[in-house]
Amino acid sequence: MEIIRLATLEDIDKLVQMRWDFSEEDNKSGTHFEGFQLICRAFLVNALSGSDWKIWVAEVDGEIVSHMYLQLIHKVPRPGKSPDPYFGYVTNVYTRPSYRSKGLGTKIHQAMERWSKDHEVEFLILWPSTNSVDFYERNEFARSEEALEKHW
Repeated sequence: MEIIRLATLEDIDKLVQMRWDFSEEDNKSGTHFEGFQLICRAFLVNALSGSDWKIWVAEVDGEIVSHMYLQLIHKVPRPGKSPDPYFGYVTNVYTRPSYRSKGLGTKIHQAMERWSKDHEVEFLILWPSTNSVDFYERNEFARSEEALEKHW
């Protein structure tokens, strides 16, 4: 059975493991899991206890197999706009390899989009990997020429 839902504090250990697996899938960091687990767990407790992060998960037969994170970025208020305007930054999108190309990512994205519209999120933004551009384009994301970046 397949369920798309918001993550809860009870999901943290599984989310930590999935973040580890996601990061280690393509490049080995040389980091020890125990140290990473403490840092990631603290982040997730804070994120799930607050209001600026939402994490959607896909469960198949009781196992979390996919997730998508949304950080709400608050904007400085403007006259004539919502009193608490924000946009959403989509990040940490991952599906376990054996569950890819089965529509789970699209279902999670659709749930995130519905929630975002219901909560007056102005728009969603993300930085896709080369491999994920097709997925996001199928889900109606478009390239933007508006953003500028500065790296150091």
